[in-house]
Parts: sequence; structure tokens; C-alpha cells
Amino acid sequence: MVMTLFIILCAGIAGCASQAPSSPTATQQKLSTIEPSQMALQPSDVPAGFTLLEKYERNVSDMRSWALDKGWKKGYGVYYESSGPEVRGLDQVISVYPAENITLIVPDTVQNIRTWVAEENLSFEELPAPGVGDSSSALKVSEKDDPINQYVIAFVKYDVFEQLSVNGTATDYDTLKQLAGTAAGKIK
Repeated sequence: MVMTLFIILCAGIAGCASQAPSSPTATQQKLSTIEPSQMALQPSDVPAGFTLLEKYERNVSDMRSWALDKGWKKGYGVYYESSGPEVRGLDQVISVYPAENITLIVPDTVQNIRTWVAEENLSFEELPAPGVGDSSSALKVSEKDDPINQYVIAFVKYDVFEQLSVNGTATDYDTLKQLAGTAAGKIK
């Protein structure tokens, strides 16, 4: 239950700080040329045993005011779930922002998740940056005495922000890193 709430919370957490963007500048920033739905992970991209349960457009009405304040333009999302004795969820949300704000999104997302984790009395661990896209962060959220963790990778490439999350074990995190690389490769 807590992990499901976490996935829902994470789906809209991008963009709430107000610091100056770092290089590259907006005039140098490359922009995506395809729609967010074309960037989504397809069933052939995910491990065997995962089934696509939901794909959806992200609309202005779905977004929080801080994302809109950062210029959120459009987005898309997909949700996969595995079957079997250990049901795992795999979530991908994609958002397009103006180039001048894109460098703010990953750090703000991590900070918002950190704040939420503290409020829920969960454990938070920042993992080594996975080296995906132009900038990325990874983290692990866990409940005390629960062997299942929530892993999140947030990254930007060009003017696109993506957040992928999976609940499971360290093996699932390795899979998530591979999927984040695949997702970054789809951004054109």
C-alpha cells in the first residue's frame, strides 16, 4: 500500500525549486522531436513476466501547480506489473519541460521524494548516479523490516524528464538501470 502511494506521489513530483539552470544554456539545449507516447517503454522492452496494465496521457489537470510553474508542457505514462508469487510494479512517467527549466527537475524530484519519505517515516538512500541521459539520480526507499524496496531513477535528456520506478530487490534495481538506458535511447 505504501509503495503504491509512493508511485502515485512520484508520478507528479517534478519541479519545485527556483535556482538558476546550469549548462548547457537554453539556447544550446537540444529539444526532443517526438511525442512522449513514442518514448514510452513497450512490452518488448521490459523483462518477461511483465504485462502492460495502463498507458495514459498526462494532462494539465493531472499536474501539480509547481510542475506547471516550471512550464510543464505534456507527458505520458505507462505501468507494467509482473504476475506470480511476488507481484512487482514498473512505472514510467515522461514529461516535457522548457529547456531553460529542465536542469531543475531531477534535483527537485529527489528533494521532494526525500521530504515525503521523512514524513512517512521510511528509509531513503541515494544511490550512485546511474549515468543515464544528460543528468540522473537514483534512490532506494524502504520500509523497516520489509525486504521489498522501491527503486527510482529520475533523469533528463534534452527537454524530457523521465522517472522510472520498480518495487522489488537489488536485482530489480539492476533491471531498472537497464530499462532507464533503453528509455533514454528512445528520446529523439
